[in-house]
Amino acid sequence: MSIPIEVINSLKSLPCFTEIQAISLLANGLSQTAIKVTTASQVFFAKKLNDETAHTEVSCALFFTRKGTEQDTKQPLSPSVIYHDQRWLVTEFINGITLAESQLNNELKTSAALVLMAKLHQLPTAAFKQAIAPLDPTQSVKYLLTNPSPFLAQHRRLLDKVTKSLSSHINRSIESAKSPSVLCHGDINFTNILLDVEQGTWLIDFECAHLAPVEFDLAMFIAINNIADGKIAEVINDYGKLVASYQPNKQLLYYFILYSFYINGLWYFDNINELESDNLLYTLAIEQWSAFDRFATEHSILLPKLMSVVVDD
Repeated sequence: MSIPIEVINSLKSLPCFTEIQAISLLANGLSQTAIKVTTASQVFFAKKLNDETAHTEVSCALFFTRKGTEQDTKQPLSPSVIYHDQRWLVTEFINGITLAESQLNNELKTSAALVLMAKLHQLPTAAFKQAIAPLDPTQSVKYLLTNPSPFLAQHRRLLDKVTKSLSSHINRSIESAKSPSVLCHGDINFTNILLDVEQGTWLIDFECAHLAPVEFDLAMFIAINNIADGKIAEVINDYGKLVASYQPNKQLLYYFILYSFYINGLWYFDNINELESDNLLYTLAIEQWSAFDRFATEHSILLPKLMSVVVDD
C-alpha cells in the first residue's frame, strides 16, 4: 500500500522536519495512517489524526510523555511528543515491535498490558476533565453508524434495540454500584503497546480514550485481544494485584464485554472498503459478533443475536 502524494506533501510541510531522507508506511494497526519519517538527524513516528478524536489523542499524548511526574518517574507511558496540530501527531520513534508481534506468550503479554493499564487508571482524573469526554455508549454507537455498510441499514431496528438495552444495563450498573470513573485508554490492543529493544513498554493510540469505570478498559482488553472466557477471572485477579483498592463489578464487566464485542464489530464493518479484495475486516467483524452471541448465551444475558444480521443479509 502506497502513501498518497497529498499525505507526503502534508508531512513535508510540517515545521518539525528538515532534510527528510525517507518516508515509509507502518502497517501495525488498522485505524489511522501511521508513518515512519527519517531525517538526517532523527527518526520520527507520525500519525494522521481523525478530526473527531484529535484533541483527545493529543491531550493524552502530551500528558503521558512528561517525565518526572507522579505517574512514573522512571519512564513515561508514551513516546515524547515532537510536534502536533489538528492533522498530525509526531513523536519520537520507538525502535522495537508491537506486543502482538513479539514472541512472548499470552500470559506475559497480558501481564505487560495490565501493568500499563493500572498505571493509567491511577492518574488523577481532574487533569483530564476538560480534554477527555465521559463514555456515552449510545453516542459511541451512533458515531459508528453514521456510514454503515448497506446490510446494517436493513437491520437498524435490531441494532437500536441492542444499543438501548446495553446502554441501559451499563448505566444502571454504574449508578447502583456508584462505580467511579478513571482515565480509560479504550483500546488496549496488543498492537497498541510497543516493546522496545530494552524490553520497555510504551502505550500508544489514545483516540478511544474516555473517562469510564475500570471495567470498560478491562472489557475492551478482553474483547479486542480475544481473551478466552475461562481466563477472564484470571485477568481480573491479576489487575487486582496491581490495584489493591479495586473492587470488581462482575455484572458491569459482563455488559461492557458485550458492548465491546458490539462496537468492535461495528467499527470493522464500517471500515470495510468494498473495492479491496482483502476481507480481513469482515472476518474480524464476524469474529467479534460471534463472540457477542456466544458470551450472551453462556452467561444467560437476554439480547438479540447480532449474527442474525449477517445471516439474514
